[in-house]
Amino acid sequence: MRFKIYFIVFCLLFLKTQETSAQSLKVMSYNIHHGADQNEVNTLEKMGEFIRNSNADLVGLQEVDSVCNRSGNVDQMKVLAEITGMHYAFLRHFEYDGGAYGLGILSKKPIISQQNNKITSIKNGEKKSLALLSAKISLPEGEEMRFATVHFALDQATRLIQAGETLAHLDSDLLVVLTGDFNAEPGTEEMELLSQNYTMADANLGNTFPVVDPVKKIDYIWVSKNCFLESPKIQIPNAVKHSDHLPLMAEIVLICN
Repeated sequence: MRFKIYFIVFCLLFLKTQETSAQSLKVMSYNIHHGADQNEVNTLEKMGEFIRNSNADLVGLQEVDSVCNRSGNVDQMKVLAEITGMHYAFLRHFEYDGGAYGLGILSKKPIISQQNNKITSIKNGEKKSLALLSAKISLPEGEEMRFATVHFALDQATRLIQAGETLAHLDSDLLVVLTGDFNAEPGTEEMELLSQNYTMADANLGNTFPVVDPVKKIDYIWVSKNCFLESPKIQIPNAVKHSDHLPLMAEIVLICN
């Protein structure tokens, strides 16, 4: 009898360790070109309305201005948060034009904490740094995740360094979703490096740049391999011309241990 009780308890504990949780998320990556379209017309409010109407849970934004002269001295993340009703985080790459220029995150769920990391940038032979913004987000049933956004350099040698640094900074037991403008097309060495730890949610989708007649796929949504990615529904809204990039959207169901 005692053996049977021990066996039942063991089985229950085993089943408990095998439990998985499924998370359904609508994610967007969007290079907003300092809130302007390809003709430098201010479209920030239109971008906010588009994001709100998309019903995205999480949005990673690149090329965000904060009180810069060129974009009307407005705090763009604050404006977008007000339009969408979402929580937000901002991290600057550097000071620019009377303000700052960097990355942003919008989240329907509360942001528990913000992680400000740096990745290498080399310009004219001088080593500097760019931002890598990530945030810990609370999910239903007490779960947590990390959501990140990044903007890689134009030259491949630097991008390869940045890919390695990104993997190191985002190393986590939590689910990680990484968005960004990676300035690299599929199959390049830096994208292959990221694919060691991440699955490309939008692997079979088309180009995102430029906004009119796009010829390059350089914007991505990645999901960490500690979760199984179930057949994501991916969308590039080609009619949305508010930036010089097209937005990238993914409805994903993640099954995590």
